[in-house]
Amino acid sequence: MQSGLFSTARSLLLSVALHAVVAVLLIFSFEFKPAPPPVKPKHINVVKAVSVDKQAVEQELQRLADQEKAKQEAELKKQRELERKAEEARKQRQAEERKLAEIKKKKEQELKKQKEAEQQLEAEKQKLEEENKRKEEEARKAEEERKRKEEAARKAEEERKRKEEEERKRLEAEKALQEQLEAEQRQLQEQQDMDEIQRYLARIGRVIEGRFNKLNLPDGLSCIISIRLLEGGKVADVVIAQSSGNALFDERAQRAVYASSPLPVPSEPRVFNKMRTFQILFRPKD
Repeated sequence: MQSGLFSTARSLLLSVALHAVVAVLLIFSFEFKPAPPPVKPKHINVVKAVSVDKQAVEQELQRLADQEKAKQEAELKKQRELERKAEEARKQRQAEERKLAEIKKKKEQELKKQKEAEQQLEAEKQKLEEENKRKEEEARKAEEERKRKEEAARKAEEERKRKEEEERKRLEAEKALQEQLEAEQRQLQEQQDMDEIQRYLARIGRVIEGRFNKLNLPDGLSCIISIRLLEGGKVADVVIAQSSGNALFDERAQRAVYASSPLPVPSEPRVFNKMRTFQILFRPKD
């Protein structure tokens, strides 16, 4: 706007200056023209001279006007060029400002994203640390629980072994006691059986002696007789294990055993089985 006003004022001043120049030329053309020499007057075409001067003035004015116009057009063109360049500069500046704003905005966005990424990374790092701490705590508790269970298992195993040892010792003691009792019982039973067998052997000796023929035999003779019995006391076999030295004595003793069959035997099979085969010292009373 200021540039347009300046151009208009300048054009007005140039127009005034141009009219002033034209006025000066007219003054000098009409007032300061030298007088002709005193010669024979000649016929001068004043109108034509004036016309020529006026034409020259008009041409000069036209030239000046054209020059001014060209100058104004050049100024206007220059002014428009300047305005165009200024507009282009303004647009370029605006474009650069927009670009800078975009760059700034992009940078701010990048910084924001970077900050968010850093915050997210920090949060993830903190979360990872917390997770690691949690896992470490769980691992510690699991290790403590494992040790506790191992200790409990160890104590339970020791207790089991202790109880097993106690039970083993108790069973061994019971077994030893039972074996002792059984041994004592067997010994007692054996003794009882032997006592009963001795009683039966004594009876058998008396029975055999009752069947023995002592006629014409010397006194004081004895022999050992081996006897094998069958069920019920039946005599199966008689052998003179140790002779008396008197064949007749031995023969009669052997006959007496066969003659005494069946011999008295215990009714208890256990006791009878112990005396199925036995030896007896046969020594008849005098």
